[in-house]
Amino acid sequence: MKPLLLLLADGECASTLKGFFGRDQFHLSLGCGPIRLDDDVFDPERDIRVHPACDPGVWSDPHTILFAERHNYEKCLVILDEAWEGAPAPEKIISDIEGLVVSQAKWARDRFEVILIRPELEAWIWQRNTHVVEAFGFTGTDAQLWTLLEQQSLALEAGKKKHRFVPANTLGGFPPAWPRRNPKPENPKGLVEALSRHCQSGPASGIFNEISSSISVRRCVDPAFEKFRAALRLWFPAHGGAA
Repeated sequence: MKPLLLLLADGECASTLKGFFGRDQFHLSLGCGPIRLDDDVFDPERDIRVHPACDPGVWSDPHTILFAERHNYEKCLVILDEAWEGAPAPEKIISDIEGLVVSQAKWARDRFEVILIRPELEAWIWQRNTHVVEAFGFTGTDAQLWTLLEQQSLALEAGKKKHRFVPANTLGGFPPAWPRRNPKPENPKGLVEALSRHCQSGPASGIFNEISSSISVRRCVDPAFEKFRAALRLWFPAHGGAA
């Protein structure tokens, strides 16, 4: 049996976590032990699944994938965003998934955890860090990027469901994309879209992978990340012993 399976909602989340788990000794930054069971070690290329129906699919049908894997993996993390079209209340998303995994996929409750990212996975990558600047291919300095994000606002293009930059104007209803006083942007997904377009950065999955393979997570206090880290510390303790 393999130690850990990750069931994710999209390729961007997979790229982010593959970048993180691809670091040497990544477990040290989480405060857990190596993710292994007997002689089998977690392999992000092998042990990550992406649901073809994205966030709604993870919510309504986690059991099709997990039932088939119930005897192959000891533990599982189910990870999805809180914010998607038609999403119910966060508490219902979590309780529905928990119920389906136990009743339909036949996993005991202590073998899995549901991580609901609030508001979106993109919130995990946003740090005022030079690795973020480099991953987007921004041609200026770190300080110039943070100034740009204070001077620009986000606008959603009609019919395209993608964001672009417009000059910030608080009185006109266009607040800064990321004010310096805020630890995270209000719209992390929209900011990825707009900055990627501004810098012509390419697919978001590549950006996420590059950032997550470099930035520090030791001081991350995002509640979803804390739950993610706590599960791994419980299941794979840093100093051995039963999980």
